[in-house]
Amino acid sequence: MKTSALLAVLSVLFVPFFSRAAWTVDKERGSIHDGPIEIGIEPDPLHEGGIVLKKVWQAPKGDWDLDSLPRIEADTGLTPTAIEGSFAAWHYGLRSFALPDTVRSIGRAAFLSCENATNALVLPARLETLGRAAFYCDKSLTGDLAIPSGVDVIEMEAFYGCSGLTGLAFAPGSRLKRIDTIAFKRCGGIRGTVDFSPCEALERIDPEAFIGCTPERAVFGEPFRRRVAEELRAADAANGYPRAPTDWLAGSFGIGVHWTTRSTDQDGRRGDFEKAVDAFDVPRFVAQLKDAGARHVIFTSSWADQHPPAPCPALDRILPGRTTKRNLLREIADALAAEGIRTILYYNQSGDRSDRTWATASGYADGRLEEFGSNVVSVVRDLSLAAGPNVAGWWFDSPGMVSDAGPHRVASVPLGDWKFPFREMALAAKTGNPDALVSVNSQGGTFVYTPCQEYFSGEELVDFPLCGRVNAQGMQMHLWLTADNRDWVHQGRGFASPRFSDDFLRDWLARRLADGCAVTLNVDVDRTGLLNPETIEQIKRCLP
Repeated sequence: MKTSALLAVLSVLFVPFFSRAAWTVDKERGSIHDGPIEIGIEPDPLHEGGIVLKKVWQAPKGDWDLDSLPRIEADTGLTPTAIEGSFAAWHYGLRSFALPDTVRSIGRAAFLSCENATNALVLPARLETLGRAAFYCDKSLTGDLAIPSGVDVIEMEAFYGCSGLTGLAFAPGSRLKRIDTIAFKRCGGIRGTVDFSPCEALERIDPEAFIGCTPERAVFGEPFRRRVAEELRAADAANGYPRAPTDWLAGSFGIGVHWTTRSTDQDGRRGDFEKAVDAFDVPRFVAQLKDAGARHVIFTSSWADQHPPAPCPALDRILPGRTTKRNLLREIADALAAEGIRTILYYNQSGDRSDRTWATASGYADGRLEEFGSNVVSVVRDLSLAAGPNVAGWWFDSPGMVSDAGPHRVASVPLGDWKFPFREMALAAKTGNPDALVSVNSQGGTFVYTPCQEYFSGEELVDFPLCGRVNAQGMQMHLWLTADNRDWVHQGRGFASPRFSDDFLRDWLARRLADGCAVTLNVDVDRTGLLNPETIEQIKRCLP
């Protein structure tokens, strides 16, 4: 037989196996076939007359697709209404897929790590249930994702790592109630506006739901805002927390400084801290801040070392020799208040290895955690009293060192079931001024460690989306960026250069402040209390 004739016979013999002309049913195996692709099926107990697409039992070697899934009903008379969990998970050869519009449910991890699929992700219009990690790490999927109106929950990790998506929208009449943690984490390609206002039933957006996802704007509907405010009022009632008004902080521009025991002068020298406190030129410091147009200032009461520039009886009791005679905190707060500038105090409980002497004396190092928590609360209360009524707020750092609740767990001792007294610390901070605002650092993310806080920490979140005055957790929006020295504390010779161009900073400040967000730029400050002149001049050029 000639070669050409043999090839013709072979092609006819293998047509039933390799052809993808139509889906066929194998009743004995309980599956459907499209050429070399075989998918298990079973009746759908939740949707009468429908079938569940169970798992891809067989797939071709190399690159392949599931673009023919929408043809199943026309080819077989069977109606796919559910896609089972792990349906096509880990199929790296899958290059594209399309979903039947009849599907009502997509199970957990259905397309997990199908990272080479490059199709636009179009969800079925009748979809109601979307399982956890359904499209986890499918980084090559493209397009503007539309969430159908019937979906009520977007579960954890549903679109985690889908960095190729370019937009996100919700269908009119959306019944969405909840978006769970890290549902859209690392979806950095989503740009433009994400408008949640069609979701009139929306009750909660988890703080970490969109971490690493930076659209230009997030819009929240009024029903959602009311629900969040009601939840906060309920939490305040349960906690006995006197939430202070944040009106003064809305749209406020401020300057932050990290002036600490580790700050150096322009020659890189450190020297005795109490002498530096005594030499601090408050009038010059205030004049620079006023000249720059600051309406609020964040000043450090402690940083890596538990060593405040003020008297503190509680600290003297726990660890003598760490306080100063001069009450620099109060002098600064009073002098700024006289110029109409508000003071916010930064405080770090130093529950780590950076200050071993404090960690040992306070009880942290050897696991006396109840004692440690009480000691921190006492120190904050005494600092609040020392700094006086002109302290308008507090910014608390490093909660990940004292709490395993969030994603940033960096405690240097086992915490077990112990809970850090965030509520008591916040109440202590208000001792000197009951209207003082509180923020607990979300560690460069968005996790909320306690409801006992009024404004968002916003550390180094340059690309955080515009979302108006209040974020999805009901907190006054605030962002704190380093304007020059990204190490925060001046340690060495000379000042750091400004971090941003004038054009960027001018536009960024204008948009943020107009949106109702408060902005703090951290400016390099030396041991004498001199602010970086180059950065101050840039701020003067760029501030609206």
